[in-house]
Amino acid sequence: MKADATSPALGAPPDADRGTAHIAALTGVRALAALWVVLFHSWIAAGKPTPTLPLLITRFDLTPIFAFGWLGVDVFFVLSGFLLTRQAWGKLARGASRGWLRSRFGETYLSFIKRRVLRVYPAYYATISILLVLAALHVYQSPPEKLDLVLHLVMFHNLTERYMDTINGVFWSIPFEWQFYLVFPLLFVALRKINLVAFYAAFALLAWATKEWVVFHDDGYMQLQLPIRLDAFVAGMCAAAFAEHHRLRRRTALIAFALGLLGLFSTPWVFAAYPSGAHYFDAMGLTRPLWIQASICLFLLGLSAEPHPGVRLFSNRAVVWLGLISYSIYLVHTPVLDFLAMLGAYPVRGSGVPIGLTRVLVTAVPTVIAVSALLYYLIERPFQASGKRGSGQSRLRLRWRPRNPFVVLSVWAVVQFAFLAAVS
Repeated sequence: MKADATSPALGAPPDADRGTAHIAALTGVRALAALWVVLFHSWIAAGKPTPTLPLLITRFDLTPIFAFGWLGVDVFFVLSGFLLTRQAWGKLARGASRGWLRSRFGETYLSFIKRRVLRVYPAYYATISILLVLAALHVYQSPPEKLDLVLHLVMFHNLTERYMDTINGVFWSIPFEWQFYLVFPLLFVALRKINLVAFYAAFALLAWATKEWVVFHDDGYMQLQLPIRLDAFVAGMCAAAFAEHHRLRRRTALIAFALGLLGLFSTPWVFAAYPSGAHYFDAMGLTRPLWIQASICLFLLGLSAEPHPGVRLFSNRAVVWLGLISYSIYLVHTPVLDFLAMLGAYPVRGSGVPIGLTRVLVTAVPTVIAVSALLYYLIERPFQASGKRGSGQSRLRLRWRPRNPFVVLSVWAVVQFAFLAAVS
């Protein structure tokens, strides 16, 4: 899985206070990432069929596009690093501040973390709460263990391998996003002092070394830890740093956009022959993450410069709206897919009954978007507005807005644990 520039795992939606760091098209990119992941899990729910597209005298196999839908998570990770870095530079540009970190990062560490909490926790807690109730009613899955829930509530469920995806399959990406936030301010300070190539290379080597540890020691636990994914976030940070000092002209930006998009969507075919069981030791395994991250960075750089048709496409009002609710889309889409099958909207995977990908997509995608919109407007947006008192965002016409959002979240966490204790 998360733009604020951030997510969800996936990442969270953009900051309300975007300033010069906000580019509408980059919010639209979140729609691409979220919907690609939805397509991936819809394809799995349909039994992994072979979708084709008729072209003149032949049919083009679209299976790789669906099978590589996990690339949406990579887009989220790179985009998080990219947008957070742009936001940090925007804050610095508004004037020097006192204090070691504020003068180098633009705000205090506590201020930054508070904003991150209000972006990622409310919708996440709402999703957990609904799933806990369904589990208690024996409608969907089983209630988690108490320690499992506690680790999920603080977004550190990657500390124990068996808890990584117990409550919701897509929650595996949430710790990567959250733990990146925790170290981002210091990474940004270092980024400003170190050569971009050397900075990225250091974290790419760290990710590679972690992957090799997994292979040689057969230690699946290590692949759940931040270092194995930190190169994706750092790639986005480096791209943002480049954009900060080198504004691309329209033609160059359009070329970067096109090459990046082509590279990203050609990944399923370029690396189709790479065996899924292999791990990053051979040349192909080392090249794939570099290819993916370079493609996403070019794509983002192309959207960050002078306007061109690609910018207009991703800044379309409908696309941007989907980007705004993309964090909620990511959080709820797998339970919705499962629940629709349980309700008989389409056959349950593995039942032996033909399902049909079109049937799944036509049923699930609108439902996922509707549920996500409700989650965004009822939970995400009010909590975002609660952290913006004194700004234009605080004057949003909302039905409700928590006066003390951090108190609400703290009580909410306690209530969820108490509920689990009562039903266990």
